[in-house]
Amino acid sequence: MIVSVRFNFRELISLVGTLFLMVLLWFLYAADLANFTIYILLFLCLITLNFPKRFLSPLMFLYGYYGVFFVLAPMFAGRYSDKMGDNLYILALAMSFSVLTFAVFGLYLGQKIIQTTELRSNFHFNTNKHYANRYSVLIIIFMLYVAATTFIMLIVTSSGGLQYWLEAPGDAFLNRGGSGIYVVASHFFTYLLAVFSGYYAYKYKKFYYIVLFLIWLVMTSPVHGSKAQISVFLILALLPWLKNVKPISLPSIFVSTSIIIVFFAGLYFRNVSWISLDTFLPYALDYFTTLENLVISVRDFEPSFMTTFFLPFNKFTTIFGNPDMIYYDMNHYLTDIYFPQAWEIRATEQWPVETDLYLNFGFFWGLPLIVLYFAIIGVFYSLALRLNGVGHWFISVLFMVWMVSHLRGSLYNHTDFYFYPMMIIMFYITKNYSFEKKNR
Repeated sequence: MIVSVRFNFRELISLVGTLFLMVLLWFLYAADLANFTIYILLFLCLITLNFPKRFLSPLMFLYGYYGVFFVLAPMFAGRYSDKMGDNLYILALAMSFSVLTFAVFGLYLGQKIIQTTELRSNFHFNTNKHYANRYSVLIIIFMLYVAATTFIMLIVTSSGGLQYWLEAPGDAFLNRGGSGIYVVASHFFTYLLAVFSGYYAYKYKKFYYIVLFLIWLVMTSPVHGSKAQISVFLILALLPWLKNVKPISLPSIFVSTSIIIVFFAGLYFRNVSWISLDTFLPYALDYFTTLENLVISVRDFEPSFMTTFFLPFNKFTTIFGNPDMIYYDMNHYLTDIYFPQAWEIRATEQWPVETDLYLNFGFFWGLPLIVLYFAIIGVFYSLALRLNGVGHWFISVLFMVWMVSHLRGSLYNHTDFYFYPMMIIMFYITKNYSFEKKNR
């Protein structure tokens, strides 16, 4: 593979303009002229300069995260009223805009590496293998339903039983300790089930397989629990139709609305034991605490080096039964300090990647890592566009979705130690299938 990176004139203008916006915000902050309105305007300018071509793209997920957590939530959530003029909040917004800028640079870099590189044949996988036929895929789907359902049942039986889950699904989800291996296995098989169900429905025009999967997903959703997990299952099932959808279109509106419904439904049912309809909306808006927590960390800590960076490795000590190592990432550590009652039930608050960079790299020295991380995401996305294989798109979507998890937490966390190997296995299971119509 011969690697080269070449940007055209329009791309250079976009990148230079994006860098100018970031420098302008820091200049206005230093001159005590920056405010939340200016942040919103610069955010909109950045999107205009780097507007995505497809709905299912890293840029869309990136803009969605910062748009919700750093624009919409501060505009409407009660917890931010009368706070956005505070100097620390403007500093936090400037930090978030810097991460956003370097993330855009990284995505451009990763995509251009693939777009301007001659790929050797070992990057292309045979999508005409004899087992890639209708009946073998049906057998795979059936086996995946059995496996995914079995592990979901094991989660339920090992964490209180069916009656407990029916009466208090929120509590049952938060108190499912000891079922970790079942949770990982259920996610593994459900990822594959979503992909193969969508692939089969698209390839052979059997759309009721999508309906069947969605019914199964709704029935098992309390056990999946995580709103992000359910959203990624939905996206993977609809992947064949979504991969070429434009950012502004009816399908993109439908999927965005569905994800919003999943979020609000998950939030409601997790708190159904105490919440009412009239208190739900204010509670839902106050859910987005990321900006406030960034301000807290900047207020109470000095820029540091490697304060929480190695915490995820504490997870390996559980193999030897070490009960003292209770923090597996930055979120655990800071939640216990500021929200001990939440940490008692192992719930965590939203400490963003800006806090991670601040505590471990003095913030600015960590920005090159942001470029590297997003360049990797850009590489996988560009490979998916170029090769159009099921496996390539599968992995690219997982990187996009879990990018949001890393933005809303540490740049890496303990779940990566099993998640990335799991991604490799799932890629090799799906790599010999293609979305191309000619491969039947």
